[in-house]
Amino acid sequence: MASSASLGNVRTEGLAGLYRPEEALERLLQNTDLRFNFTGKRTVTIINSSLLNANAQATLSPIEVSDQKSKDAPAVQGYVPKRSASGTKTNTSILETPQAISVVGREQVVDQQSQSIVEALRYTSGVSTNVNPNDNRFESLRIRGFEPVLYLDGLQLPYGSQLYGRPKVDPFMLDRIEVLKGPSSSLYGQIAPGGLINMVSLMPTTTPIRMVEFQANNFGRLQAGFDVGGPADPKGDLLYRITGVIHGGGTQIDHVDDFRGAISPSFTWRPDMDTTLTVLGSYQRDDSGVAIQFLPSVGTLYPNPNGQLPVSKFVGEPGFNQFTRTQYWVGYQFEHHASDVWTVRQNLRYASIDTMVKAVIGAGLQSDNQTLNRSAFIVPEKADAFTVDNQAEARFNTGALSHIALFGLDYRHVTSDFSQYYSPMVSPINLYNTVYGAAIADPPLVAHNGQVQDQLGIYVQDQIALDRWRLTLSGRHDWVSTDTTNYLANTRQSQNDSAFSGRAGLNYVFDSGVSPYIAYARSFQPTIGTLASTSEPLKPTTGEQYEAGVKYQPVGTNILLTAAVFDITQQNIVTTYPVPIGQQQTAEGRSRGVELEASASLSNGLKFAAAYTYTDTKNMSAGNAAQLGKHFITVPLNQAAVWADYTFQEGQAAGFGFGGGIRYIGESFGDAANTILIPDYTLFDATVHYDLSNLDPRLRGTKVAVNVNNIFDKAYVSTCASLNQCYYGTGRVVTGSLRYTW
Repeated sequence: MASSASLGNVRTEGLAGLYRPEEALERLLQNTDLRFNFTGKRTVTIINSSLLNANAQATLSPIEVSDQKSKDAPAVQGYVPKRSASGTKTNTSILETPQAISVVGREQVVDQQSQSIVEALRYTSGVSTNVNPNDNRFESLRIRGFEPVLYLDGLQLPYGSQLYGRPKVDPFMLDRIEVLKGPSSSLYGQIAPGGLINMVSLMPTTTPIRMVEFQANNFGRLQAGFDVGGPADPKGDLLYRITGVIHGGGTQIDHVDDFRGAISPSFTWRPDMDTTLTVLGSYQRDDSGVAIQFLPSVGTLYPNPNGQLPVSKFVGEPGFNQFTRTQYWVGYQFEHHASDVWTVRQNLRYASIDTMVKAVIGAGLQSDNQTLNRSAFIVPEKADAFTVDNQAEARFNTGALSHIALFGLDYRHVTSDFSQYYSPMVSPINLYNTVYGAAIADPPLVAHNGQVQDQLGIYVQDQIALDRWRLTLSGRHDWVSTDTTNYLANTRQSQNDSAFSGRAGLNYVFDSGVSPYIAYARSFQPTIGTLASTSEPLKPTTGEQYEAGVKYQPVGTNILLTAAVFDITQQNIVTTYPVPIGQQQTAEGRSRGVELEASASLSNGLKFAAAYTYTDTKNMSAGNAAQLGKHFITVPLNQAAVWADYTFQEGQAAGFGFGGGIRYIGESFGDAANTILIPDYTLFDATVHYDLSNLDPRLRGTKVAVNVNNIFDKAYVSTCASLNQCYYGTGRVVTGSLRYTW
């Protein structure tokens, strides 16, 4: 294709397997001075960057590249993210995306035995996982001080109009978890300015997969899971994958058990090399107690003359407290390469979530510091969503500029129904001589609202490359209509909103692997829900962010280092309070911060992930003067975490590995007026694991591991919502696992 002299006799390490063209070239050309640029669907230009300084370039003749449509090529290599479809919807290199993005891959989730999205993101910068780490109802998280919504495979999952109708996906079912930090409304529309979490499902692969796993922990929780897939026909045009998990047993809270069963089948059809259709489905059933306990601050956060309350304290009624959730969805991902320039995609999903919460909870400590008042509520909530995202992507050149242009139109229809039955006072209990068994009558109905929301958005994006410069421009316009029905008052209100949101970002990608960037973005989030005081629909939130950062991926290594600074403001911030369940909106808030992150997976068996976060939040204006200038609740000023794992590669200890982590969570506040200070705390985690094939070749594919979170069983308050609502963090959890792959 080109003379060996012009290429400097460059040799690569070769490649085996099926990969997407970008991933294949990225792997082939690592540790060389060669850079590539697609000039068509099957043509690519390769340039020797070492000759650029001499005003010369070595360019291969156009190479035809075949896209096998394989999902086998990982977006994450070990702990290190390489590419992300979430940031631009165009499968762009992390280095070329002008936005802070963190990705937690399946390997890290398995190494740390993460049991939830919250646990999987504990070593990720910019993410606060301290809100309610034991909450089995939903994922309690903050990104850059703001509550994110959950996406799955690029489409938002349904959310109810209030607190409980929310999704919770088991990480066992996922390939990776992508965290987009900062506004992403220019592509996704309905996003808070802090960012979003996009979970990526396990997809069918051309490589056969056979795996089973068993787990048990010190609370009597047992889990079994399986993951099978591969070609369904000799030619590999039909692929399948089925993943399932079931668990049940105790939790750290007395009288609270936890059961889950989930299954996710998916099938891919590739009728030709230009077309792919993947159909995905999922069903999950949760049936458990209510793990979140509303404990008084006296006896948890502050001393109580009667003693400290144990982290296992249950203040409800064993025969009454219950939480159930049924969630399911079905959809497809379609992609067709129409020409060397154009590619069209359509992603579609129907999803449903149905929850029921029954709970007796703490409602304030009496003057004797022993007797706890209690209230009771029942909240059934249901949400259904139909979502479709249509995309057309064009790759072309205009003179010296290369473009990846994206045009999109998406539509989302959401219906939700929320009821609340509430009794402010039921039988109290003595916290230090607790006797359960009080008869709890079903509370009266106090609220019943329904909402229907339709959102239509059009967007366009252009990723422009000139030499080492990368300019990303995107814009979107949304139209949203919301109809709210108050069934008790027999009233109906309609609200129509529209807004434009945009983004501009600029990268400069050095050959050394350094990529500094600057970016500006705006957010727009039409919000499902009603004001507690008036039952009026919530106003959309809007925001803007300025961000600058640098990413560094040393050439020839599997290491990624990132740093970012940001400044976000948001209007119409939504705050949800749990009892009685309701929402309010404040005028404006600001979040400024610094994020540092490092990830590596080295050939010598060492893997590590490290993160530091500084987040300074403040209410810039508020209806309550006591909240003006105060920090957001639950958001620590400082957070830091380091995790490392090492596996011996040779010798007598080959196959044996060990690791550990340290997590520091700084001080935060437990009320909007900042009168409740939550102290900082430090937690330690550890793991040991062994590949049994090094003991006996007949045990090939068998791996055992033991993980310990919070090694020293530190009791700590993770957060409070008021003096009467404090929450303990997770105590020591010891998990043993056995995994067999064949």
